[in-house]
Amino acid sequence: MKSFSLSIWCPFGTIPSAAEAAMVSESCRFSLATLEVVCRAGSSSFAVTECEHADVWRWAIINTAGRVVDDGHEPTQTAAKTHAECALNFVAA
Repeated sequence: MKSFSLSIWCPFGTIPSAAEAAMVSESCRFSLATLEVVCRAGSSSFAVTECEHADVWRWAIINTAGRVVDDGHEPTQTAAKTHAECALNFVAA
């Protein structure tokens, strides 16, 4: 089964709001250069992915208080985004 994303992931450097960029950057543990974020309308959480090592991608669900609600690691960015989106949907439900 092939997975695909309907979400639009935003690289950290393109976040238009300074306040939003500051909140997202606080969730970064490894690399702002690889950090990407996605939000859901009406959700009180957002998802991030970032590269920890060449073959290790971290994903995390962060609430608006800055607390990590869920996180994990995957071997590819695509897999990390897929897991992050599933977890974000679960948290939002």
